[in-house]
Amino acid sequence: MKITLTDFDILAFADADGETRIGGSQEWYEKSWHKKSGCGPVAASNLVWYMTRGQGGKDEYIALMCEMFTFVPPGKKGVNNSAIFSDGIRRYGIKHGLCITPQVLEIPLQKRKRPSIGVVSDFLASALRADAPVAFLSLSNGRLKNLENWHWVTVIGFDAQIMQAKISDYGKLSDIDISEWLKTSALGGTFVYLLK
Repeated sequence: MKITLTDFDILAFADADGETRIGGSQEWYEKSWHKKSGCGPVAASNLVWYMTRGQGGKDEYIALMCEMFTFVPPGKKGVNNSAIFSDGIRRYGIKHGLCITPQVLEIPLQKRKRPSIGVVSDFLASALRADAPVAFLSLSNGRLKNLENWHWVTVIGFDAQIMQAKISDYGKLSDIDISEWLKTSALGGTFVYLLK
C-alpha cells in the first residue's frame, strides 16, 4: 500500500533554473560550510515547514533553513544523531510557541539490535498516515547507490508492500529500498517525524 503526504505543494519551490524542487536544498545556503554540512537543518526545515503549512515562498523557506541551522547545528561530524536533531527542533518550537513532539526510531550500528522490517514499515506508515514527513539519517548507505553516507534526507512517501520510500534530497525526488538499506547499512541511522 502506497502512502504519501497529502499536499506536496507545501514543499514545492521553484529553483533558479526554473525546476520545481520538493523540499529544500543545502545548495541554497550562502556559506560554504552550510552548503557542505546543512543536510540536517534542511531536513528539520522540511518537517517544520510542512507541519506548520509554511507561509510564503522560497525566500521565506530559506530564512527558516538559516534559522534552523542555529537550532540544529552541525558539528565536525555533522548532525550525526537523533538527539541533536530532535532537541534542536524542540527548542525551535519553544521559541515560536509550537508544541512539537519528535517521534524517533533508532537504527543501531549492531545489526542484531536493529528493529525488524515490520517495525520500520509501521513507523514510516504511521508518520505518513499522520501526514508527517520523516527525516531519515543514513550514516552508511549500504548497497544503495542513490543514497549518500552520513546524510539526512526527507521521506515523503512509502510503499509498505515493497519497502520503497520516496525521498527528497537536495529537493530532488528518488526511490530507495528501505529493506536493503536496513540489511546492508554498516552504521545504521535514525528516522524522525513530528507530532504537534
